[in-house]
Amino acid sequence: MKLSKSIRIKQTTSLFMNKYQYKVVLICSAATWFRGNDLDNVHEKLTALADSNAKPPTWLNLKTQDELDFCWELYKMLTTLSDYTLRVEHPVLNVYTNTSLNVEKLAGINPVFVKYLSIPNKSSPTLGTDVVIVKNLDFDYKVTVGRTRKEHQAFVAWAENNSNIRITNKCKKDLTRHASWGGGYFYVKGDKTLTMVRMFLGGEIGRIETVVKA
Repeated sequence: MKLSKSIRIKQTTSLFMNKYQYKVVLICSAATWFRGNDLDNVHEKLTALADSNAKPPTWLNLKTQDELDFCWELYKMLTTLSDYTLRVEHPVLNVYTNTSLNVEKLAGINPVFVKYLSIPNKSSPTLGTDVVIVKNLDFDYKVTVGRTRKEHQAFVAWAENNSNIRITNKCKKDLTRHASWGGGYFYVKGDKTLTMVRMFLGGEIGRIETVVKA
């Protein structure tokens, strides 16, 4: 894969959306126009913006011709690609794919607007569904908490005193609140401990991944 040396690269340790190996994170002032991958809408708005009498919305924050050119080139590139999914977090546009050529093409439009890429390490074990690659950590499962609707202080107290669990500070904070959006995680050693975790948290567990040590 041919990439600019200026681009920051991270290692993919688990499949994005339990499906994609690659993630391209782009800075795009018009990111919201790409929401839902409605490229006809993107073309319409960029065409209207090209009108000499048109002024961009104040939130758009298109300050330079390079930014506008990048939006156009990104639009044109996406019309030629397949095997990808978009997610917008304005002004960031996340592109997920399993095609390395897609990564190369998107990153090659203008490396200045690439925040980072996430790429699997060739020397690491093959990524699979519900598998996460972890270095130097002797646990069997990674448990990610979903949205919670009540506090779980009893679980946190139990987990903190259990050598078979390693819980992050964010996860502890989320689980001691009366409600949270989730996203925190912890590691579990052994099937018996995982069974106890299921008993404590039930349906508020968002995801369980098997740990593969790299």
